[in-house]
Amino acid sequence: MQVTVSYFQSDYYSTSRVFLTVQDSLGTCFRIYTINLPYAGDILAKLRVALIFGGKSVEHEVSLRSAKSIADNIDTELYEIFPIYIRKNGKWCRASLLDWEEGATPDFNSDTVLSPSLDPDKPVFYELSGDSIVAEHRVDVIFPILHGTYGEDGTVQGLFELMDAAFVGAYVLGSSIGMDKIIMKAVLKENGLPVVDYIGFTRHEWEAGREELTKSLGEKIGLPCFVKSADLGSSVGVSKVKTHEKLQSSIDFSCQFSNRILVEKAVTEPKEIEVSVLGNDELTASPPGEIVPHREFYDYKAKYIEDGTKLIAPAELDDETASTIQGLAVKAYRALDCKGMGRVDFLIDGSSDEIFISEINTIPGFTSISMFPKLLGLCGISYKELITNLINLALEMKSSNDVKKTDLNAIKDIQ
Repeated sequence: MQVTVSYFQSDYYSTSRVFLTVQDSLGTCFRIYTINLPYAGDILAKLRVALIFGGKSVEHEVSLRSAKSIADNIDTELYEIFPIYIRKNGKWCRASLLDWEEGATPDFNSDTVLSPSLDPDKPVFYELSGDSIVAEHRVDVIFPILHGTYGEDGTVQGLFELMDAAFVGAYVLGSSIGMDKIIMKAVLKENGLPVVDYIGFTRHEWEAGREELTKSLGEKIGLPCFVKSADLGSSVGVSKVKTHEKLQSSIDFSCQFSNRILVEKAVTEPKEIEVSVLGNDELTASPPGEIVPHREFYDYKAKYIEDGTKLIAPAELDDETASTIQGLAVKAYRALDCKGMGRVDFLIDGSSDEIFISEINTIPGFTSISMFPKLLGLCGISYKELITNLINLALEMKSSNDVKKTDLNAIKDIQ
């Protein structure tokens, strides 16, 4: 058994936290108990968590579901949520998730706009009406649950780093690499990790030489294959191609969503496997789970619209295969510089039993039935405990970054 104690203090809010984490080995998992003792003076205080959701993304609606689930399950004895809704036009608004129902737009204040402070000594969101500040909303931690572009791709993560704020999930590097499937596969391949054969190109390259590219894809990738928008998630802009006639129209379709296109070889009779990873440096990898889609592959409709897809947790794999996949998940997570959380997706070839890493999601789906929390539940980590652990991991990363030197004059020469 290992016991660790860490301490967090915010000078701006005169707030301190003590985190006691006890880990006892449960085979390949760890059970994590976390006790937060927050005080502001002599009064018990709560950490204020900015839950940011919505976004200028085709995955906007998925983000709303994830945010509602977090709001419903967060430990309200420890945390106070400050909901921030990013509308589809990119406007940041103060919002509420209390009465939100699926398919509706969350309640939000349309008369004002939220803007983050870039003063590192004052972690707040200003609420603006015209040119006037009408309110300051202080936050202790930011929890972005933004799926896809302008949320999972390093853009807002860069903003949070400039704010000098603690936030959940990967930082700029891990987020941007993990979002772009072409770069991600190149990094995985460079690290000796298994990926299927692929070719990546830009929309400009496609429009300038579609016939030559079509010929090259036929020779190097072949059929069947998958055509994907390189920087989207939730299987948006993805097509399975079985004929040469459909290849060009599928690429044209993906070009509607992205400037970067990935074409990859289809795996024969694949098993779709997922592993949840939790942690910064010390990692917990869940047992693998299996997705059995009712459609030909696990596309957007199968994920979010139609019933019929089966989630098998844990997956029905032999111990050696399960252990191999867990190990690959951890290696991929580290190679892509992920922090906090991630879901690593795999394909197992039904004819050869070869294992391939498909992709990583640095902000995976977070509904109560999503695979990410479901798999960590197999490790004894409840949904509420998972949220608490992620917030603590955000504070841990902030504390680790605070020791880095940014002033050359403050650095002593090597003795």
